Amino acid sequence: YGRPSSSTPDNAVSSSDPHDIGRILPNGILPDGTVTFTPEEFRAGRPEKYVNLPNVPIDPDRDEAVLHLTRETVPPPAETLLHGAPTPPGANAIVGLASYPKFMNGWRTLVGSLRTNGYDGHIIVGVNPSLPREERRYLDRMGVTYYAVEVAACASSIADGGSDGGSDAGGNAVRAKCSRGLEDLKLEWGRYEMARRWLEACESCTGWSMVVDTRDIFFQADPFASLGDPTTTTTEAASGGQPDLLFVEEIAKYSNTMTMPEMSHRAVDLGESWRYKLRIEPCYGKEKVRAHELVDRPILCSGTVIGTRDGMRRFMSVLVDEFRTNNARGPSCRSPTTTDQWTMNYLYYKGKFGFVRNTKTLPWGTGPVLTVGKPCVNSAMGKNRTSQKDMMVFHEDSGLILNP
Repeated sequence: YGRPSSSTPDNAVSSSDPHDIGRILPNGILPDGTVTFTPEEFRAGRPEKYVNLPNVPIDPDRDEAVLHLTRETVPPPAETLLHGAPTPPGANAIVGLASYPKFMNGWRTLVGSLRTNGYDGHIIVGVNPSLPREERRYLDRMGVTYYAVEVAACASSIADGGSDGGSDAGGNAVRAKCSRGLEDLKLEWGRYEMARRWLEACESCTGWSMVVDTRDIFFQADPFASLGDPTTTTTEAASGGQPDLLFVEEIAKYSNTMTMPEMSHRAVDLGESWRYKLRIEPCYGKEKVRAHELVDRPILCSGTVIGTRDGMRRFMSVLVDEFRTNNARGPSCRSPTTTDQWTMNYLYYKGKFGFVRNTKTLPWGTGPVLTVGKPCVNSAMGKNRTSQKDMMVFHEDSGLILNP
C-alpha cells in the first residue's frame, strides 16, 4: 500500500465496556432491517443514496462512551512551538507530522500546492527540531504554524512491539521511535495525539480540519471548498445535520467502474486484504475480526481524514484511546505488529467511533480527496508494474487529475 493522494475539486450489542468489540453481522443487514452497505446504488449512478455503515447494531452505550472520551480535557502540546503563524482569514486546518531532517521539496508540494490553489486556512505541522533555516523561512512566508518534534526512545513498557511481520513495517522509523513528551506512543500512533493537541490549542481552528500524511499528498484546490458550512454538522445523532466526520475510501471493487471485471486485482477490499488480517488478527483474534464478513467493504484511508472541530476530536480521542489500550494488551497489539490504518478500519466497521449517523465514508472518486496509489503503482502487475493511467481521468488542458 502506497499512496500519493490528490485533493481534487468535487466535480472537482449493547455494551457498557467501551473497549468491548461487538460481532459484525453477516449480509450487511441489521436486526432492525437497516441496510449497512449499498454498492449497487453507487454503481447505478446514485451516489447520494450510497451508504457504508458499520455492520453492527447502533449502540447508544457506545455513543455515551465516546462522548465521555471527547469531554476529557485535552492536554497542551508536548512539543515546543517554533513558530505560530498569524491567524489566517480561513478557519479550516490542515494538520500533519513531517519531522524529516530536510523536506524542502515536500514543503513545496504540500504547503505550496495549498497556498497556490487559494487555501487560506491554517496549516499546522510537526517538524524536525533542526529544521534548516531556508525551510523555516519558507514556512514562515507561507503562514505555517510548526512545532518541534524531538525523537526519543519509547517507554520500556511498549518497546516489545513484536516483529515487523511484513515488508511494509520493516525499517520504518515511525514504528520504532517515540517523541519527547509522548514516550508511550510510537510516532506512527503519537502523531494523532499531537494533531489532537495542536487542533485543541488552535482556538481559531473552528472550521473543517484534515489530518494528513505529509509525504505523499498534493493539492489541486482548496480541499474544503465543496464541504459546506461546518456549523451545520452535529455529533448528536438524533438532531440531523450533515456528517461531522468523513473517511475517504480507497478504490474498491464496487467503485472500480473504469476497468473490466476480469481486472479485479486493480482494486482490493478490506476483508480480502492480507495486510488487514496480518495487522489486526494477532491483536483482536480471528473470531472478533471476522475479516470474511468485510470481504466486499472498502478500505478507508488513514492519511486523509476530514472532520469538523468536534468530529476530529471524536475521531482522534477514540483512536488514541484504542492505541493506548492496545499498548496495555501486550506485544501483539503494539506497533509495529498492529498499525494505524488497520486499527482505524477495524474500529470504524465495529462502530467504535460512535454516532454512526453523523459519520460518513466517501466513495473513491466522489469527494475532495482521490487516493491514487493503486492506479499509480500496483504490485500485482509483477516486475513490469507501472502507472495504470487508464484508471484515472485528466483534465484535457491543465493536466489536473479529476474524479472519474
